[in-house]
Amino acid sequence: MNGKTVLVTGGAGFLGSHFVRRCLARGAALVVNLDKLSYAGDLRRLDDVSTDPRYRFRSADVASEPQVAAVLDAHRPQVVVHYAAETHVTRSESAPELFHRTNVEGTRVMLEACAAAGVERFVHISTDEVYGPILKGAFREEDKPEGEGLATSPYARSKALADDLARSFAGRLPVVVVRPTNAFGPHQFPEKAFPRWIVRALRGQPLPVWGDGMYVRQWLNAVDFADAVALAATAGQPGSVYNVGPRHDPEITNIELARWLVAGLGLPADRIVMTAYDRPDHDRRYCVDASRISALGWRPGDVWEQLAATVAWYRDNAAWWEPHLAEAESIYADVASR
Repeated sequence: MNGKTVLVTGGAGFLGSHFVRRCLARGAALVVNLDKLSYAGDLRRLDDVSTDPRYRFRSADVASEPQVAAVLDAHRPQVVVHYAAETHVTRSESAPELFHRTNVEGTRVMLEACAAAGVERFVHISTDEVYGPILKGAFREEDKPEGEGLATSPYARSKALADDLARSFAGRLPVVVVRPTNAFGPHQFPEKAFPRWIVRALRGQPLPVWGDGMYVRQWLNAVDFADAVALAATAGQPGSVYNVGPRHDPEITNIELARWLVAGLGLPADRIVMTAYDRPDHDRRYCVDASRISALGWRPGDVWEQLAATVAWYRDNAAWWEPHLAEAESIYADVASR
């Protein structure tokens, strides 16, 4: 995207902010951050680039046709990368309508506006949760059924519908869809499992692990993901879908990750609390085959080194995450041990 004008929706969010920074570092002519600044949006994530003359912030809601049209008309981006979404599964259980509005209706608004504006490339950020769980093997890009399919949570179902919408525009707009796995890294809102465990450990609190702790995820570093999105935007085939996620050997269970964290911080093993609470219909295992994006040259880093670097970042940046703790913890009912 060297020399391009790039619009990033949700650029004040966790993953979007990493991509904004990556675009600026790699020579974008202009990066426009469109974000409505929901509870998880925080412009402090971009303090280091806020004075860059090639960076602009525009407050707007992706589900508002007039607001989106105004931003597109003002900046005429050649590339649009659509990160903006409600993303927390637990929140989706109590607010499915909000998730549908932002994730489905917001995606429709963005697609229609970008098609009308003649955008050269539209990258839609989906999720591996659109496939649903898989106990053995790995999903390939063609394995997603139409509609909600096997997606379980209101979040996953809304993203499955948005994924279909994006691909349905392939004849009107050069669309690429990217399906990442569980992301982690600096500046992640501390409601998500790994940063939540980190900040609780640093504060001397127990680390709640749901169920039996044997849930399996592919842990994807945010910077590695930004690189994958850039590849999809520049070298991806229009109309194609790209899974993005590292394969871990052995696979990483939640309980193993929590034990690694406690050991690395020199804490007693009993700091981990197995909770009576577990997420409804908690998907046992996700796994995707990322061969297609790997064929474009994408390579993830060492996950354990990246996890350790993330722990160090949270240890050194309490001023960023402390203001978010009350909101992050407000949704949970998992502190009672079984």
